[in-house]
Amino acid sequence: MKIVLVSSLFEAQAEGGAAVSAQLLAHGLVKQGFKVAVITTHPRRHTVVEHTGDLTVYRFSPWNLYWVGDKDRQPVWKRIPWQLVDVWNPHAFWIVRHILEQERPDIVHVNKLRGISPSVWAAASAAGSIPVVQTCRDYELMSPEGTLAGRVGVWAQKGAWILRPYQWIRSTVSRTVAAATAPSHYTLEMLTGRGFFPKAFKQVVPNSHGLTLKQLDLKREKMVSHPTKDGMVRLLYLGRLERIKGVDLLCAAFERCAAHFPNLHLDIAGWGMQESALQERYGKHPQITFHGTVFGENKVRLMAESDALVVPSVWPEVFGIVIAEAYVYGKPVIAAQVGGIPEIVEDSVIGFLVPPGDVDALTMMLCRVAEDPAGVGQMAPACFEAARRYGLETMIEKYISLYERVLE
Repeated sequence: MKIVLVSSLFEAQAEGGAAVSAQLLAHGLVKQGFKVAVITTHPRRHTVVEHTGDLTVYRFSPWNLYWVGDKDRQPVWKRIPWQLVDVWNPHAFWIVRHILEQERPDIVHVNKLRGISPSVWAAASAAGSIPVVQTCRDYELMSPEGTLAGRVGVWAQKGAWILRPYQWIRSTVSRTVAAATAPSHYTLEMLTGRGFFPKAFKQVVPNSHGLTLKQLDLKREKMVSHPTKDGMVRLLYLGRLERIKGVDLLCAAFERCAAHFPNLHLDIAGWGMQESALQERYGKHPQITFHGTVFGENKVRLMAESDALVVPSVWPEVFGIVIAEAYVYGKPVIAAQVGGIPEIVEDSVIGFLVPPGDVDALTMMLCRVAEDPAGVGQMAPACFEAARRYGLETMIEKYISLYERVLE
């Protein structure tokens, strides 16, 4: 079986979970013996073909005002016309169709559309009626922002008139999709409830933290054999420093709690629009440490030394790969009860759920953890077991089964 994966961003560090999951899937399928090609984008005008082992990667620049990877640095006057082109990009259609006619795959699996547009679905049909599997890793089909936060996100959820043409065009062309997946029931039901994928087979396929079951067993043995304790209760925030992530609320709640628990410490790792403001407000707090962006061994160290991860999002997260990563290290998660998060955080078993945006509730939960660190530590075995549900083989096997069903 030959698979062509389409993802506007493909580098692991490009844009959160979507790019990471697409990359994990591509390499995982290759290891399973599948022929795989990837269609992605880059800022340069000419198309580049890369051969890395058994993986072929096509990189092109869809005609528009800027490359999708630069969207956060663009002014509003550019973003609006850019979105209009991205509703259905004819240049992306032509390029993708040409590549598909060359590759002649059995399945086209689309992972991230923004920057390429839903014209890729039509390209698959035009290249020989190739069946399309669409994985929705965010809400870009119904919201130009890709999230359900802010004014545009509220408009998207309510189906406001200003977004109806945007949603109608995309839901109409989604009729050609053979199978639709999402990492959570919440996200899949949100999209299908708005009329997307009326003819598609639907299935939830959770994201993976990227480790195999064998790697998980080795990680668990190492964590159990070499526990790290220094008398402190360490909380970790790992993610973008944006308002929708609730990191400002976390800092406010932690400041309240830390006044009563001097052994409590908060590590904040990540970058974003709120970084400067948070550094100015809390940078000198003796119990808060800002680490900036972390990768590799620095990320591993922070995870291993923490007692719990905090995910205080105020918008409906699709999944939250960082939660699955915390389970790899046997760490419970204090998380907002919103979006797809409650599907992967079992309250009082492998973590704690709090109402989103509720600083008082979050403060009480942080204090509860500070008062009973031993109780939190007792969740480790359940967290290790939860990590197995998101093993790399599990995700790959579910997608392979889905491909076979589509071809049948």
